[in-house]
Amino acid sequence: MSLSRRQFLGTTAGAGIAAFLAACAEESAKPPAERILNVFAGASGQFTENYNQFAPTPLNGTRGLIYEPLFFFNQAKADDVQPLLATKYEFGDGGKTLTFTLREGVQWNDGKPFTAEDVAFNFLYRKNNPALNANGTNIVDATVVDAKTVKITFKDAVYTELWNIAGRTYMVPKHIWEPIADPTKEVNANPVGTGPFVKDSFASQSYVLKKNPKYWDSGKPKIAGLRFWSFTGNDAATTALASGQLDWAGIFIPDIQGQFISKDSAHNKFKNESFLYVTNLIPNLTKPLFADPAVRQAINVALDRQKIIKLAFADLGAIPSPLQLVVPTFAGYVSPKHAEAKVEYNPDKAKQLLEGAGWAKGADGIYAKNGKKLSFTCSLVTGWTDYEATMQVVQQLLKEVGIEFKPNALSYNAFIAALQSGDFDMAIYNAWGGPSPYFMYYNICSTKSIPPANQNNARWKNAKVDAALAAIAATPPDQTDAIKQQIYAIQDEIVADTPYIPIQQSSSLAEFRTLHATGWPSEENPYALALPFSEPDCGIVAKNLNPA
Repeated sequence: MSLSRRQFLGTTAGAGIAAFLAACAEESAKPPAERILNVFAGASGQFTENYNQFAPTPLNGTRGLIYEPLFFFNQAKADDVQPLLATKYEFGDGGKTLTFTLREGVQWNDGKPFTAEDVAFNFLYRKNNPALNANGTNIVDATVVDAKTVKITFKDAVYTELWNIAGRTYMVPKHIWEPIADPTKEVNANPVGTGPFVKDSFASQSYVLKKNPKYWDSGKPKIAGLRFWSFTGNDAATTALASGQLDWAGIFIPDIQGQFISKDSAHNKFKNESFLYVTNLIPNLTKPLFADPAVRQAINVALDRQKIIKLAFADLGAIPSPLQLVVPTFAGYVSPKHAEAKVEYNPDKAKQLLEGAGWAKGADGIYAKNGKKLSFTCSLVTGWTDYEATMQVVQQLLKEVGIEFKPNALSYNAFIAALQSGDFDMAIYNAWGGPSPYFMYYNICSTKSIPPANQNNARWKNAKVDAALAAIAATPPDQTDAIKQQIYAIQDEIVADTPYIPIQQSSSLAEFRTLHATGWPSEENPYALALPFSEPDCGIVAKNLNPA
């Protein structure tokens, strides 16, 4: 199938239509082993070259395709931890040390060997540059035991931090990064990693990562590479995908059967990565307006989630838990006290909460207090059509209770920058966790996770939550009951304070075409998340694809 220039005109962002169609045609004409796959990972606007895996927003693929961690934690399958740059780990000293055995025969893509010195350097580099320690682990020391063994020492027990330490600490070469005094400002235009792909070319319209011929996993990758594109939004990307111009995407498509599968049922496939996230309205708690819990609670009960999910998400989501917990995956961690807790839709209660806190309706129907209207903006990524539709529904629902809600659409990079800097009133974004509920709560609730460290974008500070998270980290993983008691304590604080306003428990759709590549994750073989923006899953998927 092809798409005419007229039909496609204006749908790409950054990428000129001629360049996009020419690149697609060129790749289709190549032999399978030489063909570069076309990918959309959600970018809008022009690309900015940055392969610095320490940066908040490196280019998609930097983590996973170019840089790798020691282990891969597969969130698509329970209890699946796969060795990557390391083959073994062992806790010691009551959880305060981790010893890693490294894989033989690994080299950086510049030909130099990957060594125990490199691994020790990575942890010490983070220790000595706190801005790089995004996961907040208290590293004390990292020592080389022998050529293939490294021992990391921590201030506190890190039983629950294995994923962060071994699965989300991407290794960089000592010989490249040691001389860099301020790694946060480095764009790393010539990235040197151990991953299955290397940089090939970059332009503001698109960039290419090609096969790493020095990759340690023998015979992989088999595909020649991937070209990442930017679009104005989901509609444009859906059009390109349905026309056969894209090989891989991770976008929301309301009618995926009609808009995508039916266009080429032999080759168009998708995988629903069910319920990985909680879509939240995120109030910036550093703003005086949202420091008032009555405002947050009023917004929370003013939202009709069923209506939002039906109109904005094509009924693909589920009513969220008020506990910021993904269920049924972690249903076993729901506090008995909150077993029946549900999000509430009660517009009258919203008004009562506001009036009880001293807000009064003005002549325009909007509440005000001390001369200031209850009015704010909500930032979102332009072109994310499900979020754009959500904004319309939320705007009407809040207007009905006397709150002025104004959407503020930004490019992806500008949006992430706003979250990082705190330059926003409210935002809509997904929250995500990891192999246990601890990670969701650490990511979005810990004081240590306030940006730029992690995704506590609400900037919530709660001493009881921090204490509970610290207690979990000090508890051996086999002491499940003790861990659950601390999880329950966190849930008490979330219910009482409403730091986030859940919209839905969401799933993510991954779309791919088997015309040019096979071997994608499936329900029968969920060897990684099939999403092109998931890290490091994108690298695991890409290196396991077969050219077709």
